[in-house]
Amino acid sequence: MGCVVNGPGESRHADIGISLPGADEAPVAPVFVDGERTVTLKGDHIAEEFQAIVDAYVVRRYGAQLKPAEHAPA
Repeated sequence: MGCVVNGPGESRHADIGISLPGADEAPVAPVFVDGERTVTLKGDHIAEEFQAIVDAYVVRRYGAQLKPAEHAPA
């Protein structure tokens, strides 16, 4: 969603937001859900862990289970 400078503020205004680290920064990314900081992802699997958070949010909010092909890159 944004960098460490503006990202946290921008992320709070999204349904789900993530503030990604910049170049040469530690792989640490705070995640915000409905304006609240819920978790800070760390390490080499931030993208996969964030995708799981998004998938769970969609199910919780909309009651729909996504099939893998529905959110795979084209």
